[in-house]
Amino acid sequence: MAFMETLLSLISLLSSALLLHAAVEGPKAITLRLIHPFSPHSPFYPGNITNMEKIDLLIQGTEARMDHLFSTKREENWNGSSEVDDIVAPMKYTGFYYVAQVGIGSFPPLPGPKVIPYFFMMDTGSELTWVQCEGCDPCFPLQQQNFPYKRSQSYKPIPCGDPTCPTPKQDCFQSFCGFRISYGESPSPSAVGEIIRETLTFPSDFRGTESYSTLFLGCGFQSRNFRFPQQNQIGGILGLGFGGPRTFPLWNQVGKKRFSYFLCTSEHTNSKLYIGEGAKMVGPQVLSTPLLRGSKPTLYYVDLQDISIQNVRLGLQGSFSSGTAIDTGCPISLLVSNAYARVRIGFVQYFTQFHIQPYDNGSKPKDVPILDLCFPNPSGFNRYPTMTFHFKGADLVVQPPGIFMVGRNYICVALKSGPATMIGVFQQTNYKFSYDFELGDRRRGEVGALLFAPQDCGSPS
Repeated sequence: MAFMETLLSLISLLSSALLLHAAVEGPKAITLRLIHPFSPHSPFYPGNITNMEKIDLLIQGTEARMDHLFSTKREENWNGSSEVDDIVAPMKYTGFYYVAQVGIGSFPPLPGPKVIPYFFMMDTGSELTWVQCEGCDPCFPLQQQNFPYKRSQSYKPIPCGDPTCPTPKQDCFQSFCGFRISYGESPSPSAVGEIIRETLTFPSDFRGTESYSTLFLGCGFQSRNFRFPQQNQIGGILGLGFGGPRTFPLWNQVGKKRFSYFLCTSEHTNSKLYIGEGAKMVGPQVLSTPLLRGSKPTLYYVDLQDISIQNVRLGLQGSFSSGTAIDTGCPISLLVSNAYARVRIGFVQYFTQFHIQPYDNGSKPKDVPILDLCFPNPSGFNRYPTMTFHFKGADLVVQPPGIFMVGRNYICVALKSGPATMIGVFQQTNYKFSYDFELGDRRRGEVGALLFAPQDCGSPS
Protein backbone atom coordinates (compact mmCIF):
# COMPACT_ATOMS: atom_id res chain seq x y z
CA MET A 1 0.00 0.00 0.00
CA ALA A 2 3.07 2.15 0.02
CA PHE A 3 2.22 4.37 -2.94
CA MET A 4 -1.38 5.30 -2.18
CA GLU A 5 -0.43 8.92 -1.60
CA THR A 6 0.99 9.05 -5.10
CA LEU A 7 -2.24 7.51 -6.32
CA LEU A 8 -4.14 10.33 -4.60
CA SER A 9 -1.83 12.93 -6.13
CA LEU A 10 -2.10 11.53 -9.66
CA ILE A 11 -5.69 10.37 -9.66
CA SER A 12 -6.65 13.23 -11.99
CA LEU A 13 -4.68 11.45 -14.71
CA LEU A 14 -6.51 8.16 -14.38
CA SER A 15 -8.56 8.90 -17.46
CA SER A 16 -5.30 9.10 -19.41
CA ALA A 17 -4.24 5.61 -18.52
CA LEU A 18 -3.96 2.92 -21.09
CA LEU A 19 -5.16 -0.59 -21.61
CA LEU A 20 -2.63 -3.25 -21.90
CA HIS A 21 -2.61 -6.33 -23.97
CA ALA A 22 -1.46 -9.56 -22.32
CA ALA A 23 1.15 -11.87 -23.76
CA VAL A 24 3.10 -14.78 -22.37
CA GLU A 25 6.85 -15.20 -22.38
CA GLY A 26 8.06 -18.48 -20.96
CA PRO A 27 5.81 -21.17 -19.50
CA LYS A 28 2.71 -19.54 -18.04
CA ALA A 29 4.49 -16.39 -16.92
CA ILE A 30 2.67 -13.14 -16.30
CA THR A 31 3.48 -10.76 -19.11
CA LEU A 32 1.95 -7.30 -19.12
CA ARG A 33 2.18 -5.02 -22.15
CA LEU A 34 1.29 -1.39 -21.65
CA ILE A 35 0.41 1.56 -23.83
CA HIS A 36 1.75 4.94 -22.73
CA PRO A 37 -0.96 7.11 -21.11
CA PHE A 38 -0.18 10.06 -23.34
CA SER A 39 -0.25 8.04 -26.55
CA PRO A 40 -3.11 8.79 -28.97
CA HIS A 41 -3.45 5.00 -29.32
CA SER A 42 -4.65 4.75 -25.74
CA PRO A 43 -8.41 4.39 -25.29
CA PHE A 44 -7.93 6.73 -22.31
CA TYR A 45 -5.96 9.36 -24.28
CA PRO A 46 -6.44 12.67 -22.41
CA GLY A 47 -5.60 14.97 -25.31
CA ASN A 48 -2.75 17.44 -25.08
CA ILE A 49 -1.16 17.78 -21.66
CA THR A 50 1.81 20.08 -21.12
CA ASN A 51 5.23 18.96 -19.98
CA MET A 52 4.86 21.23 -16.95
CA GLU A 53 1.68 19.42 -15.94
CA LYS A 54 3.44 16.08 -16.26
CA ILE A 55 6.40 17.26 -14.18
CA ASP A 56 4.15 18.77 -11.51
CA LEU A 57 2.40 15.43 -11.15
CA LEU A 58 5.73 13.63 -10.70
CA ILE A 59 6.82 16.08 -8.03
CA GLN A 60 3.53 15.92 -6.17
CA GLY A 61 3.57 12.14 -6.32
CA THR A 62 7.10 11.95 -4.93
CA GLU A 63 6.30 14.29 -2.05
CA ALA A 64 3.16 12.35 -1.24
CA ARG A 65 5.13 9.10 -1.28
CA MET A 66 7.45 10.47 1.38
CA ASP A 67 4.52 11.66 3.48
CA HIS A 68 3.11 8.16 3.37
CA LEU A 69 6.29 6.22 4.10
CA PHE A 70 7.55 8.40 6.90
CA SER A 71 4.41 9.61 8.65
CA THR A 72 2.10 6.61 8.58
CA LYS A 73 1.14 3.65 10.64
CA ARG A 74 1.81 0.74 8.31
CA GLU A 75 -0.78 -1.99 7.86
CA GLU A 76 -0.34 -5.15 9.86
CA ASN A 77 1.72 -7.90 8.27
CA TRP A 78 -0.27 -10.72 6.77
CA ASN A 79 0.31 -14.12 5.33
CA GLY A 80 -1.34 -17.05 3.57
CA SER A 81 -0.72 -20.04 1.35
CA SER A 82 -1.65 -21.19 -2.13
CA GLU A 83 -0.49 -23.62 -4.80
CA VAL A 84 -1.14 -22.14 -8.25
CA ASP A 85 0.60 -21.50 -11.57
CA ASP A 86 1.80 -18.28 -13.21
CA ILE A 87 -0.69 -15.70 -14.43
CA VAL A 88 -1.09 -13.18 -17.23
CA ALA A 89 -2.79 -9.81 -16.72
CA PRO A 90 -3.59 -6.81 -18.90
CA MET A 91 -2.34 -3.46 -17.67
CA LYS A 92 -2.49 0.24 -18.36
CA TYR A 93 -0.14 3.05 -17.42
CA THR A 94 -1.12 6.14 -15.41
CA GLY A 95 1.55 8.80 -15.13
CA PHE A 96 4.47 6.81 -13.75
CA TYR A 97 2.30 4.16 -12.10
CA TYR A 98 1.06 0.91 -13.52
CA VAL A 99 -2.44 -0.48 -13.37
CA ALA A 100 -3.29 -4.14 -13.95
CA GLN A 101 -6.70 -5.26 -15.11
CA VAL A 102 -7.71 -8.41 -13.25
CA GLY A 103 -10.95 -10.38 -13.29
CA ILE A 104 -12.40 -11.17 -9.88
CA GLY A 105 -14.91 -13.75 -8.81
CA SER A 106 -17.02 -16.40 -10.55
CA PHE A 107 -20.54 -15.63 -11.77
CA PRO A 108 -21.93 -18.50 -13.89
CA PRO A 109 -24.46 -19.13 -15.27
CA LEU A 110 -25.40 -15.45 -15.57
CA PRO A 111 -25.28 -13.97 -19.08
CA GLY A 112 -22.34 -11.80 -20.00
CA PRO A 113 -18.87 -11.92 -18.43
CA LYS A 114 -18.23 -14.71 -15.94
CA VAL A 115 -15.83 -12.47 -14.01
CA ILE A 116 -15.84 -8.75 -13.23
CA PRO A 117 -12.66 -6.90 -14.30
CA TYR A 118 -11.13 -4.22 -12.10
CA PHE A 119 -8.08 -2.02 -12.43
CA PHE A 120 -5.53 -2.37 -9.63
CA MET A 121 -2.62 -0.04 -8.97
CA MET A 122 0.56 -2.17 -9.05
CA ASP A 123 2.99 -1.53 -6.17
CA THR A 124 6.31 -3.18 -5.35
CA GLY A 125 6.11 -1.60 -1.90
CA SER A 126 2.79 -3.14 -0.87
CA GLU A 127 2.00 -6.66 0.25
CA LEU A 128 -1.79 -6.57 0.34
CA THR A 129 -4.03 -6.89 -2.74
CA TRP A 130 -7.50 -5.47 -2.07
CA VAL A 131 -10.57 -4.17 -3.89
CA GLN A 132 -13.50 -2.04 -2.73
CA CYS A 133 -16.55 -4.24 -2.16
CA GLU A 134 -20.32 -3.90 -2.40
CA GLY A 135 -21.90 -2.65 0.79
CA CYS A 136 -19.03 -0.32 1.67
CA ASP A 137 -19.90 2.70 3.82
CA PRO A 138 -18.22 5.11 3.39
CA CYS A 139 -16.79 4.39 -0.09
CA PHE A 140 -14.49 6.17 -2.51
CA PRO A 141 -16.10 6.89 -5.91
CA LEU A 142 -15.75 4.16 -8.53
CA GLN A 143 -17.13 4.33 -12.07
CA GLN A 144 -18.16 0.67 -12.06
CA GLN A 145 -19.93 -1.32 -9.39
CA ASN A 146 -18.08 -2.20 -6.22
CA PHE A 147 -17.17 -5.88 -6.20
CA PRO A 148 -20.37 -7.89 -5.42
CA TYR A 149 -18.53 -10.49 -3.36
CA LYS A 150 -21.62 -12.26 -1.97
CA ARG A 151 -22.84 -13.07 -5.49
CA SER A 152 -19.54 -14.67 -6.50
CA GLN A 153 -19.63 -18.47 -6.42
CA SER A 154 -15.91 -18.57 -5.60
CA TYR A 155 -16.18 -16.24 -2.58
CA LYS A 156 -14.95 -17.95 0.59
CA PRO A 157 -15.13 -16.06 3.89
CA ILE A 158 -12.58 -16.67 6.65
CA PRO A 159 -13.95 -16.59 10.22
CA CYS A 160 -12.30 -14.39 12.81
CA GLY A 161 -9.73 -16.42 14.72
CA ASP A 162 -9.46 -19.07 12.00
CA PRO A 163 -5.86 -20.37 11.83
CA THR A 164 -5.73 -19.60 8.08
CA CYS A 165 -6.46 -15.90 8.71
CA PRO A 166 -3.26 -14.02 7.80
CA THR A 167 -3.88 -11.03 10.09
CA PRO A 168 -4.04 -10.66 13.90
CA LYS A 169 -7.33 -11.28 15.67
CA GLN A 170 -7.57 -7.62 16.71
CA ASP A 171 -7.93 -6.74 13.01
CA CYS A 172 -11.06 -8.85 12.57
CA PHE A 173 -13.87 -7.16 10.69
CA GLN A 174 -17.09 -8.01 12.49
CA SER A 175 -16.92 -11.83 12.76
CA PHE A 176 -14.47 -12.31 9.87
CA CYS A 177 -10.75 -12.18 9.19
CA GLY A 178 -10.00 -8.52 8.56
CA PHE A 179 -7.46 -5.85 7.69
CA ARG A 180 -6.88 -2.22 8.62
CA ILE A 181 -4.78 0.17 6.54
CA SER A 182 -3.91 3.81 7.14
CA TYR A 183 -2.10 6.13 4.72
CA GLY A 184 -0.36 9.46 5.15
CA GLU A 185 -0.95 12.32 7.52
CA SER A 186 -4.19 13.47 9.11
CA PRO A 187 -6.83 13.37 7.83
CA SER A 188 -5.42 9.99 6.91
CA PRO A 189 -6.94 8.00 4.05
CA SER A 190 -7.77 4.59 5.45
CA ALA A 191 -9.36 1.29 4.49
CA VAL A 192 -10.94 -1.37 6.67
CA GLY A 193 -12.40 -4.63 5.51
CA GLU A 194 -12.48 -8.39 5.34
CA ILE A 195 -9.85 -10.74 3.92
CA ILE A 196 -11.50 -13.42 1.80
CA ARG A 197 -10.50 -16.28 -0.49
CA GLU A 198 -11.41 -15.54 -4.08
CA THR A 199 -10.62 -16.42 -7.69
CA LEU A 200 -8.55 -14.04 -9.81
CA THR A 201 -8.59 -14.38 -13.60
CA PHE A 202 -6.00 -13.16 -16.10
CA PRO A 203 -6.08 -13.16 -19.93
CA SER A 204 -3.72 -15.59 -21.65
CA ASP A 205 -1.85 -15.14 -24.91
CA PHE A 206 -4.18 -17.66 -26.57
CA ARG A 207 -7.22 -15.39 -26.28
CA GLY A 208 -8.38 -17.42 -23.33
CA THR A 209 -8.05 -16.89 -19.62
CA GLU A 210 -6.33 -18.50 -16.68
CA SER A 211 -7.93 -18.50 -13.24
CA TYR A 212 -6.40 -19.06 -9.81
CA SER A 213 -8.68 -19.91 -6.95
CA THR A 214 -8.51 -19.40 -3.18
CA LEU A 215 -6.15 -16.44 -3.32
CA PHE A 216 -6.23 -13.99 -0.43
CA LEU A 217 -8.01 -10.77 -1.39
CA GLY A 218 -8.85 -7.81 0.79
CA CYS A 219 -12.49 -6.72 0.49
CA GLY A 220 -12.73 -3.05 1.49
CA PHE A 221 -15.88 -1.96 3.33
CA GLN A 222 -14.83 1.35 4.90
CA SER A 223 -12.86 3.81 2.77
CA ARG A 224 -12.29 7.22 4.36
CA ASN A 225 -10.60 10.41 3.16
CA PHE A 226 -9.77 9.16 -0.34
CA ARG A 227 -9.87 12.25 -2.57
CA PHE A 228 -10.90 10.43 -5.72
CA PRO A 229 -12.91 12.17 -8.48
CA GLN A 230 -16.20 10.74 -9.64
CA GLN A 231 -14.58 9.38 -12.81
CA ASN A 232 -12.18 7.20 -10.79
CA GLN A 233 -11.49 3.83 -12.44
CA ILE A 234 -9.16 2.30 -9.82
CA GLY A 235 -10.78 -0.36 -7.67
CA GLY A 236 -7.85 -1.32 -5.45
CA ILE A 237 -4.19 -2.26 -5.04
CA LEU A 238 -2.10 -5.08 -6.52
CA GLY A 239 0.61 -5.88 -3.98
CA LEU A 240 4.05 -7.10 -5.14
CA GLY A 241 6.08 -5.95 -2.14
CA PHE A 242 8.25 -8.12 0.05
CA GLY A 243 6.88 -7.45 3.52
CA GLY A 244 7.39 -9.18 6.84
CA PRO A 245 7.12 -12.80 7.97
CA ARG A 246 3.29 -12.78 7.78
CA THR A 247 2.98 -11.05 4.41
CA PHE A 248 1.87 -12.73 1.22
CA PRO A 249 2.21 -10.66 -1.98
CA LEU A 250 0.71 -11.85 -5.25
CA TRP A 251 3.94 -13.30 -6.67
CA ASN A 252 4.25 -15.46 -3.55
CA GLN A 253 0.61 -16.51 -3.55
CA VAL A 254 0.90 -17.86 -7.08
CA GLY A 255 3.94 -19.89 -6.04
CA LYS A 256 6.58 -17.95 -7.98
CA LYS A 257 10.06 -16.90 -6.92
CA ARG A 258 10.63 -13.92 -9.21
CA PHE A 259 9.02 -11.04 -11.02
CA SER A 260 10.39 -8.41 -13.38
CA TYR A 261 9.43 -5.32 -15.32
CA PHE A 262 10.82 -2.84 -17.80
CA LEU A 263 9.64 0.73 -18.15
CA CYS A 264 9.78 2.76 -21.36
CA THR A 265 9.69 6.54 -21.59
CA SER A 266 8.29 6.84 -25.10
CA GLU A 267 4.60 7.42 -25.51
CA HIS A 268 4.57 5.05 -28.47
CA THR A 269 6.27 1.94 -27.06
CA ASN A 270 5.32 -0.76 -24.59
CA SER A 271 6.37 -1.54 -21.03
CA LYS A 272 5.91 -4.96 -19.44
CA LEU A 273 5.59 -6.75 -16.13
CA TYR A 274 6.35 -10.46 -15.70
CA ILE A 275 5.71 -12.86 -12.84
CA GLY A 276 7.20 -16.34 -13.06
CA GLU A 277 9.59 -17.90 -15.56
CA GLY A 278 9.32 -14.96 -17.93
CA ALA A 279 11.03 -12.85 -15.26
CA LYS A 280 14.32 -14.77 -15.54
CA MET A 281 17.25 -12.74 -16.78
CA VAL A 282 20.40 -14.19 -18.33
CA GLY A 283 23.04 -12.88 -20.70
CA PRO A 284 26.32 -10.94 -20.75
CA GLN A 285 24.68 -7.57 -20.05
CA VAL A 286 22.84 -8.73 -16.94
CA LEU A 287 24.23 -7.34 -13.68
CA SER A 288 23.25 -8.39 -10.16
CA THR A 289 23.23 -6.88 -6.68
CA PRO A 290 21.83 -8.38 -3.46
CA LEU A 291 18.32 -7.60 -2.25
CA LEU A 292 18.27 -6.73 1.44
CA ARG A 293 15.86 -6.08 4.28
CA GLY A 294 15.41 -2.47 5.38
CA SER A 295 13.52 -0.25 7.77
CA LYS A 296 10.28 -0.49 5.77
CA PRO A 297 9.47 -4.22 5.58
CA THR A 298 7.41 -4.04 2.38
CA LEU A 299 10.15 -2.32 0.36
CA TYR A 300 13.11 -3.85 -1.47
CA TYR A 301 16.55 -2.53 -0.49
CA VAL A 302 19.95 -2.54 -2.20
CA ASP A 303 23.45 -1.58 -1.05
CA LEU A 304 24.18 1.78 -2.71
CA GLN A 305 27.85 2.62 -2.19
CA ASP A 306 28.53 5.71 -4.32
CA ILE A 307 27.27 7.87 -7.20
CA SER A 308 29.09 9.16 -10.29
CA ILE A 309 28.26 11.99 -12.65
CA GLN A 310 29.71 11.43 -16.13
CA ASN A 311 32.11 8.84 -14.67
CA VAL A 312 33.37 11.16 -11.90
CA ARG A 313 32.94 9.53 -8.50
CA LEU A 314 31.51 11.79 -5.80
CA GLY A 315 32.96 9.95 -2.79
CA LEU A 316 29.69 9.26 -1.00
CA GLN A 317 30.80 6.08 0.77
CA GLY A 318 28.93 5.78 4.07
CA SER A 319 26.19 8.24 3.10
CA PHE A 320 23.62 5.49 2.52
CA SER A 321 24.08 3.46 5.70
CA SER A 322 20.37 3.77 6.50
CA GLY A 323 19.56 1.84 3.33
CA THR A 324 18.48 2.48 -0.26
CA ALA A 325 15.10 1.29 -1.52
CA ILE A 326 14.22 0.64 -5.15
CA ASP A 327 10.57 1.50 -5.56
CA THR A 328 8.01 1.67 -8.38
CA GLY A 329 5.77 3.76 -6.12
CA CYS A 330 8.18 6.71 -6.02
CA PRO A 331 8.17 8.77 -9.24
CA ILE A 332 11.47 10.64 -8.76
CA SER A 333 14.55 9.38 -6.90
CA LEU A 334 15.28 10.83 -3.49
CA LEU A 335 18.64 11.14 -1.74
CA VAL A 336 19.33 11.82 1.91
CA SER A 337 20.28 15.47 2.39
CA ASN A 338 24.07 15.17 2.61
CA ALA A 339 24.24 12.94 -0.48
CA TYR A 340 21.84 15.19 -2.39
CA ALA A 341 23.94 18.26 -1.59
CA ARG A 342 27.06 16.59 -3.01
CA VAL A 343 25.23 15.36 -6.12
CA ARG A 344 23.84 18.85 -6.65
CA ILE A 345 27.36 20.29 -6.53
CA GLY A 346 28.50 17.64 -9.00
CA PHE A 347 25.86 18.63 -11.55
CA VAL A 348 26.63 22.34 -11.08
CA GLN A 349 30.32 21.66 -11.66
CA TYR A 350 29.55 19.64 -14.78
CA PHE A 351 27.43 22.36 -16.41
CA THR A 352 29.84 25.12 -15.38
CA GLN A 353 32.36 23.88 -17.95
CA PHE A 354 29.80 24.82 -20.61
CA HIS A 355 29.28 28.23 -18.93
CA ILE A 356 25.80 27.23 -17.76
CA GLN A 357 24.89 28.34 -14.24
CA PRO A 358 21.77 27.15 -12.37
CA TYR A 359 18.76 29.35 -11.88
CA ASP A 360 18.45 30.83 -8.43
CA ASN A 361 15.15 31.69 -6.81
CA GLY A 362 15.30 35.21 -8.15
CA SER A 363 16.20 34.34 -11.73
CA LYS A 364 14.01 31.27 -12.30
CA PRO A 365 11.17 32.00 -14.76
CA LYS A 366 7.64 31.12 -13.72
CA ASP A 367 7.34 28.44 -16.39
CA VAL A 368 10.25 26.42 -14.98
CA PRO A 369 9.40 23.36 -12.82
CA ILE A 370 9.60 23.65 -9.04
CA LEU A 371 12.47 21.16 -8.88
CA ASP A 372 15.43 22.35 -6.82
CA LEU A 373 18.13 22.27 -9.54
CA CYS A 374 17.32 23.76 -12.95
CA PHE A 375 19.56 25.36 -15.57
CA PRO A 376 18.85 27.57 -18.59
CA ASN A 377 18.69 25.55 -21.80
CA PRO A 378 21.06 27.06 -24.40
CA SER A 379 19.99 26.64 -28.01
CA GLY A 380 21.42 23.44 -29.48
CA PHE A 381 22.87 22.12 -26.21
CA ASN A 382 23.14 18.31 -26.11
CA ARG A 383 26.07 17.49 -23.82
CA TYR A 384 24.06 15.87 -21.04
CA PRO A 385 25.91 13.67 -18.51
CA THR A 386 25.08 10.20 -17.26
CA MET A 387 24.58 9.39 -13.58
CA THR A 388 25.72 6.04 -12.16
CA PHE A 389 24.42 4.37 -9.03
CA HIS A 390 27.24 2.17 -7.78
CA PHE A 391 25.56 -0.77 -6.05
CA LYS A 392 27.41 -3.63 -4.44
CA GLY A 393 28.73 -5.66 -7.37
CA ALA A 394 26.85 -3.75 -10.08
CA ASP A 395 26.62 -0.26 -11.61
CA LEU A 396 23.31 1.14 -12.80
CA VAL A 397 24.18 3.73 -15.46
CA VAL A 398 21.25 6.08 -15.90
CA GLN A 399 21.20 7.78 -19.30
CA PRO A 400 20.18 11.46 -19.65
CA PRO A 401 16.47 10.75 -20.42
CA GLY A 402 16.25 9.18 -16.95
CA ILE A 403 17.91 12.15 -15.24
CA PHE A 404 16.75 15.37 -16.86
CA MET A 405 13.44 17.04 -17.59
CA VAL A 406 14.05 19.39 -20.51
CA GLY A 407 11.92 22.25 -21.78
CA ARG A 408 12.33 25.22 -24.07
CA ASN A 409 14.08 27.30 -21.42
CA TYR A 410 15.12 24.81 -18.75
CA ILE A 411 17.13 21.69 -17.96
CA CYS A 412 16.00 20.29 -14.58
CA VAL A 413 17.57 17.45 -12.62
CA ALA A 414 14.85 14.95 -11.63
CA LEU A 415 16.08 14.37 -8.09
CA LYS A 416 14.90 15.52 -4.67
CA SER A 417 16.32 15.66 -1.19
CA GLY A 418 14.39 13.50 1.26
CA PRO A 419 14.40 11.64 4.58
CA ALA A 420 15.60 8.45 2.88
CA THR A 421 17.28 7.31 -0.33
CA MET A 422 14.97 5.72 -2.88
CA ILE A 423 15.56 4.89 -6.56
CA GLY A 424 12.34 6.01 -8.22
CA VAL A 425 10.61 5.07 -11.44
CA PHE A 426 11.99 7.95 -13.53
CA GLN A 427 15.54 6.67 -12.96
CA GLN A 428 14.51 3.06 -13.72
CA THR A 429 13.32 3.66 -17.26
CA ASN A 430 14.85 1.83 -20.23
CA TYR A 431 16.11 -0.99 -18.03
CA LYS A 432 14.67 -4.38 -17.24
CA PHE A 433 14.73 -5.28 -13.54
CA SER A 434 14.20 -8.75 -12.09
CA TYR A 435 13.56 -9.48 -8.42
CA ASP A 436 14.73 -13.06 -7.97
CA PHE A 437 14.16 -14.70 -4.59
CA GLU A 438 15.90 -17.95 -5.48
CA LEU A 439 19.20 -16.08 -5.49
CA GLY A 440 21.12 -14.38 -2.68
CA ASP A 441 23.14 -15.63 0.29
CA ARG A 442 20.82 -15.90 3.29
CA ARG A 443 23.84 -16.24 5.61
CA ARG A 444 24.77 -12.67 4.69
CA GLY A 445 21.27 -11.35 5.24
CA GLU A 446 20.38 -11.32 1.55
CA VAL A 447 16.75 -12.08 0.69
CA GLY A 448 17.26 -12.35 -3.05
CA ALA A 449 18.96 -10.57 -5.92
CA LEU A 450 18.10 -7.62 -8.12
CA LEU A 451 19.18 -8.25 -11.69
CA PHE A 452 19.10 -5.56 -14.38
CA ALA A 453 20.19 -4.82 -17.92
CA PRO A 454 19.50 -2.12 -20.51
CA GLN A 455 16.21 -2.74 -22.30
CA ASP A 456 15.41 -1.82 -25.89
CA CYS A 457 11.82 -0.69 -25.76
CA GLY A 458 11.42 -1.49 -29.44
CA SER A 459 9.65 0.28 -32.25
CA PRO A 460 6.43 2.25 -31.77
CA SER A 461 3.31 0.14 -31.34
